[in-house]
Amino acid sequence: MKTKGCFIAVVLLLAGTAGLSAQTPGGYDIMKRADERYTGDTAQYKLTMTLASGRGAPRVREVSYYFKDYGDTEKSLMFFSSPRDVAGTGYLSVSYDDDRDDDIWLYLPAMKRVRRITGSGKNDSFMGTDFTYEDMGSRSLDKDEFSLRGEEAVDGDSCWVVEARAKDSREPYRRRILRVRKDSYIIAAVDYYDRQDRLLKTLRVSGISQIDGIWTAQKMEMTNVQDKHSTVIGMSEIRFNIPLDDSLFAVTSLERGNIR
Repeated sequence: MKTKGCFIAVVLLLAGTAGLSAQTPGGYDIMKRADERYTGDTAQYKLTMTLASGRGAPRVREVSYYFKDYGDTEKSLMFFSSPRDVAGTGYLSVSYDDDRDDDIWLYLPAMKRVRRITGSGKNDSFMGTDFTYEDMGSRSLDKDEFSLRGEEAVDGDSCWVVEARAKDSREPYRRRILRVRKDSYIIAAVDYYDRQDRLLKTLRVSGISQIDGIWTAQKMEMTNVQDKHSTVIGMSEIRFNIPLDDSLFAVTSLERGNIR
């Protein structure tokens, strides 16, 4: 099983923690339920990515996003429409229900070719944002050890606090602290710690509501506290369970730059 990424739902135990009910699930169980949360058979969004650093005006990017669940795989597709320097860029991710890593492809119109993102490249910044390629995808639950650390409120909503500690010391994040909403199992906030166990990034999710009966986040803000840089992703025109042709979710479709 994998924890879902920001758009498919977000990133990715001490059952006897003081003050918690005996019925409280353990950290792994909470993350498994978050992973299995229904996010629609298909989805289509409009995304606005705002990159801000405090050194000049924010940069805004507009993106079309598509998703389809095939049961044993989930496929996500993005097309950048503006500004001009990124227009035509395409991104395709295939997430597997087993422990295989995601397959990721990026089409760069300036190079006129599709590039596959593999290995350590998945830890690179996604299109200059504060999200990495792995942040945008999914992560196997087997890569982490989970501990339930307590409970706290995020924007007034009760959440479980789960620590996910990477089993592999070579991972870019030594550990993550996740807040998982009790009412929906949607991830409301994440703190990311680097290999030296220093706070590196924070993710805050807001605008959480039900659309067509599906719990959905409409805003995500990732802040790199070390670089003092942030990326805000806003979602609009959200539609679920609409017809999307399988041919859209193919490497060959990336070169088209958008749906024709």
